[in-house]
Amino acid sequence: MQIVLLSGGSGKRLWPLSNDAASKQFLKLLPGPNGSTESMVQRIDRQIQENIPDASVTVSTNRLQTGFLRHQLIEEGGGLTS
Repeated sequence: MQIVLLSGGSGKRLWPLSNDAASKQFLKLLPGPNGSTESMVQRIDRQIQENIPDASVTVSTNRLQTGFLRHQLIEEGGGLTS
């Protein structure tokens, strides 16, 4: 299964917590496993990996947010590989 996630936006709706560089989907506001917190993008990634482990996930975003995606979904142990 191929899953495409749309992850963009300007970060205006949750201002001042979010902004152009750090949109709301990257803010670690949600309770995660083991008492940690996770962002919306981390949660959906985790849910996909738990429920559809053989899924191929593509994330569509803008250039400013690729660093956040790489950090949260690859470096912090998410399901994406690159």
